[in-house]
Amino acid sequence: MGAAGNSMKLAFELDVPDGAVEKGAEAELVRSVKEQTVLKLYSEERITTGEAAEMLGLTGIEFLDLLRRTGVGFQVELDDEDFALLQRWRSDHDPKNNPS
Repeated sequence: MGAAGNSMKLAFELDVPDGAVEKGAEAELVRSVKEQTVLKLYSEERITTGEAAEMLGLTGIEFLDLLRRTGVGFQVELDDEDFALLQRWRSDHDPKNNPS
């Protein structure tokens, strides 16, 4: 993990009122909390795009797409190759281009 190979594990508990989270929605909520935490660290320039992607189990390009979707913005300038990759990834994952 990370450049130096060191990492710490963040863990916390949250008491949620009964009925606030639907059965089966816990995993989605946890994923969302992790995502928001990573996006916050990234927006504060504490982690790189590569570290952020790794923390969320995403590829670099998936994390770039997450940044675009959430409007967090890029902390580094993307080069032409990054943009080309992102464009290709978007068109490959666009439901309009891939009717099931």
